[in-house]
Amino acid sequence: MQRDCYRCGHPLEEAVAFCSSCGAPQVRVTAVPKHPPEGQETPAPGSTPLPTTAFPVSPAGHARGGIEWKYFCRVAVPLSALTGMLTLPWPSLGLFVLLPASSIWAVTRYWQHRAAPLRGGQGARMGALVGLLSFGFFFAFFLMAVSVSQAKYRDDMIGMIHERAAQAPDPQTQQILQWFATPNGLITFFAILLVAFFVIFLIIGLSSGALAVALGKARNHSQV
Repeated sequence: MQRDCYRCGHPLEEAVAFCSSCGAPQVRVTAVPKHPPEGQETPAPGSTPLPTTAFPVSPAGHARGGIEWKYFCRVAVPLSALTGMLTLPWPSLGLFVLLPASSIWAVTRYWQHRAAPLRGGQGARMGALVGLLSFGFFFAFFLMAVSVSQAKYRDDMIGMIHERAAQAPDPQTQQILQWFATPNGLITFFAILLVAFFVIFLIIGLSSGALAVALGKARNHSQV
């Protein structure tokens, strides 16, 4: 059986690999069409096929770092509201009793719900969130109390500053304290006071959350 050279048209035998006239190779490659699996549509020409590999999906509710923040906030917000509200009339009770208790209880409750190991850093972050939420409620209640009884709070604060100034033996300290009794000084004093409360809320909440994880691990170890 003969065929023609695809380049020069010279007649050739079927088994000849090169044209005797022009030397062009006579190799034919037959593409075998690939049929898609049954039930799968063939993509249209020129279209980009979509990847079929399924990517792993994170479990519902788990945020980065493995903490279900949505559930934890549902536990922490009521405790933080109570802590912030009671810290305003009784700062020592709120900061050193209610805040640690709220942080430890919230982390422990979350741990029981999650039923998975927690790291100390995760407990510290959750405790810090309790501290931040508690300070937010404390600040909101503080602003409401000051707006309702502004004159009372101002007079009480000025009286306390004058009392501290009278007890200070250093004249320079007395002058500084007397300046805090002025309008600008009162604004600065309130700002410093709020920053100090913010730092205390954050530190106590953070350390209490880490302590809750440590206590939980020690309790589980003792039960083994």
